[in-house]
Amino acid sequence: MQPTTFIDINGQCKEQEIVFKNNYPDPDMREKPKRIKKVLEERGLWKIRLNLDCKKYKKKKDSGQIDCCLKKIIASQPDFVSQKSAIVELIEGVSYICIFYPKFYCELNFIERYWGASKRYARDHCDYTWTGLQKIVPQALESVDIITIRKFARKA
Repeated sequence: MQPTTFIDINGQCKEQEIVFKNNYPDPDMREKPKRIKKVLEERGLWKIRLNLDCKKYKKKKDSGQIDCCLKKIIASQPDFVSQKSAIVELIEGVSYICIFYPKFYCELNFIERYWGASKRYARDHCDYTWTGLQKIVPQALESVDIITIRKFARKA
């Protein structure tokens, strides 16, 4: 978790540490991530009597209100919205492109088709023992040729 820059309620640009420094007065909190309350207090956005999450208190349809709960307040902050995850920063830091598939849509990921073809081979050729499975899995993965894998990728 790295420091972030935000615009405070007075319109001034400020830097904020997201982790307590190692000289923080409470030794138990040193070098630990700040919680949502502390982050919002430092930004002047802390509101008493708000719940952490409002999903269970609202109807299914989202009203679009951004100050109904603490999670929505922090999620509406531009610096939090634009922050990339650590894995994306790591991948992009070595000049690669990181693209994630949409969550919960395994049919869009060709690796699932490849894995399915490998499992089919393993089922057809395994003697259903642990030793047999250990022997057949590498063969099953190698049984799907590169042309088939490319077809899976094109289809996905």
